[in-house]
Amino acid sequence: MGECEVCGAKAASKKAVIEGVVLNVCENCAKLGKVVVEKTYVKSGAKPAPRVPQNEEIVDDYSEILKKKISQSGMKYEDLARSINEHESYVRRVVRGETMPTIALAKKLEKALGVKIIADENDEK
Repeated sequence: MGECEVCGAKAASKKAVIEGVVLNVCENCAKLGKVVVEKTYVKSGAKPAPRVPQNEEIVDDYSEILKKKISQSGMKYEDLARSINEHESYVRRVVRGETMPTIALAKKLEKALGVKIIADENDEK
């Protein structure tokens, strides 16, 4: 169980599609969207297929990058959240570094702010 990506509650037990993004959410926030049921089909005695590793990850200093750009631009959190179709409270938690953004949210933030916070495994380290 992780943290709810909408309200920050410590009991995110469900996944739900909210405003087009799949989020880990608590029981209360699951009502804001459509709950996603993950089904896994495995033949009897067969080993499940290995997961394909993601080739994108959020950079360690994403919070500092976002804070600096928002400060420089003078943009309000409310306006930023509205422009990327996300809840202001969620955006604030991400910018403060309290919640790791999903790749989908990171892409929205990159586009809206003109910053780079997703590192591709092919990028130089």
